[in-house]
Amino acid sequence: MTRILAVAFMLLHIHPLFARANMIMEEESGRLKVFFTMTDREGRRAVLKGKIISFSSKDILDKGDLFGKAQEKNKATVRLYSAEAINEGDILYVVNQKNLIVAKMEVRTIFKSRSFGDMLVGYGNFMLGSVGERVVREEADEVSKYSYIHKARGDYYENVGERGNAISEYKSAIQLDRNDPSARLALGMIYLKDGLDQFALREFQEAYRNINRMYDREDRFILLRSIADIRFREVYESFIPDSLKEDYRKEAIGICRDALRLYPESERMHYYLGVFHYRAVKPDDRKARDYFLKVLELNPSHPEACVGLSELYYRHDNMEKARLYAEKALGADSGNERARSMLRNIEKRQGLK
Repeated sequence: MTRILAVAFMLLHIHPLFARANMIMEEESGRLKVFFTMTDREGRRAVLKGKIISFSSKDILDKGDLFGKAQEKNKATVRLYSAEAINEGDILYVVNQKNLIVAKMEVRTIFKSRSFGDMLVGYGNFMLGSVGERVVREEADEVSKYSYIHKARGDYYENVGERGNAISEYKSAIQLDRNDPSARLALGMIYLKDGLDQFALREFQEAYRNINRMYDREDRFILLRSIADIRFREVYESFIPDSLKEDYRKEAIGICRDALRLYPESERMHYYLGVFHYRAVKPDDRKARDYFLKVLELNPSHPEACVGLSELYYRHDNMEKARLYAEKALGADSGNERARSMLRNIEKRQGLK
C-alpha cells in the first residue's frame, strides 16, 4: 500500500497531465490577498496565474548595467494555469508562502509547451524569489482585462448606431470593473445625448472619482466639460433651491479650472467661469470681466460674452463700454434679445429714448 501511494505521489508531481490537474485544483481557490511590505496590514486582492519553474539571466543587458552585475536571476519562466487575458508587457507579482510580494515582473513572452502547457517568460529582479513560488496579478488588473473587451464592444455599437447594445456592453464593463472611468464616461455621454442629465451626471461623477485612471487627456477634458455643462444648466436653467444652486456653482468653478489646466484655450470653460463669477450671490466682477475678455480673445464673435461684458459695464455705470459690447453682440447675432434689451436700458439711462 505504501509503495502504491509513493508511485501515485511521484506521478502527480512528474507527469504533465497530473501536474496540470494539480494546478487546476489549486486554481479553484485562486483569489487571495497579497501584501507589498511586511507592515502592510490592508493587502490587495490578487488572482493566482501560475508558478515559477526556473530562473536565469537575461540575454540583453539593462541600460546603465554596463558590467552585467544585475544580470543574475532576472529572468523567470512561469507555468500558467491559463494564458487567457495575459499579454506581453503586463505586470505580474511573485509571492511567497506568507503571501508577501517578493518580486515584480514584466511579461516578455508567452508560449505553449508540449509538456507544461501555457508558459511565459518575465523580466524583473528575482533575487528574493524561489522556484515553486506563486505568480499573481492584482485583481483590479485582472477584471479590467475583461472590462476592456465590453468597453470596446460598446464603442463599436455606438459607432454603428446600435445604442441599446452599446448601453448593454458599457454596463457589462462596469459590472466587471466598477471603477473603470472610460466605460462610465461612454455610458454617460449616451445619456447626455438623450437629454438624461441626471443619469449622465451619475456616471460622470463615478468616472471623476477615478479620473487618475484616465490616461487620455482628451477623455479627461470631455469628462470635465460634460460635468460643467450639466452644472451650468442646473444653476441657471432649473428650478432647484438656491442653496443647491450655490453648491453646484462652486463645484462647477473647480471643474472648469481643472478643465482649463488640460486645455487653457477652451472658450466654453472661460465663458462658464465668467458667468459663474458674474451671476454669483456675491459677484466677482473683476474675475468675470477677465474671463469674458479671454473668451473674446479666443473668439471675437462670441455674442454671449459680449452681452456679459455689456451688463458688467452697465452695472458699473460705464455706458460707453456697455453700448460698445451690446452692439458687438448684435453684430455677431442680430437676433440676440439680451443685447437689444441692454441697448434699450442704456438709452433710457442716458435719456436717449
